[in-house]
Amino acid sequence: MLEDPVEQLAEWKRELEGAWRAIPKPFRNDHSVRRTLQCHLFARICSAEVRVVADYLPPRVQDRAVDLIVVREDLEIAWAICFDTLVALAAVKSLGSFAARNKVIFTTGMIEKKVQESRFFLNAEIQHVHLRPFDHFA
Repeated sequence: MLEDPVEQLAEWKRELEGAWRAIPKPFRNDHSVRRTLQCHLFARICSAEVRVVADYLPPRVQDRAVDLIVVREDLEIAWAICFDTLVALAAVKSLGSFAARNKVIFTTGMIEKKVQESRFFLNAEIQHVHLRPFDHFA
C-alpha cells in the first residue's frame, strides 16, 4: 500500500472503476456493484499483506457498518472505507464514531448532481471519491 493517501485513493479509484466495468451489464444493480467493489478492494488490500476487516460495526453505532477497515500492526486503523450510492448520513456517522488515520466514502451514483448534493453530510475528516467508470469508456 502507498504511504501517500492521495496517491492511494487515485490508485484505488482506477482499480475500482475497472472492476465495475468488468461486471456484465445485466448484473449491474446498486447492491451487486457495491458488494463487488467491496470484495475487490478487500482482495486488493489483502494482497498487500496488511490486515483488513469487512463490515466493521463501531461501538455505539447500530445504523450502518463500515465496509472495510485496514488495521496496522499496532492496531491503529489506517483506513476506514464505505461504499454507497450517495454520501449517506448513516455512513458519515459510522465513520465519525471512531479514530482512523484516513476515512473515505466511495460513491457509485449515476446522477452526478445527486451525488454532489449528498456531499452536504461530509465533514473535514472524511474524504469522498465518486466512481465514474463509464465517463471515458463507451
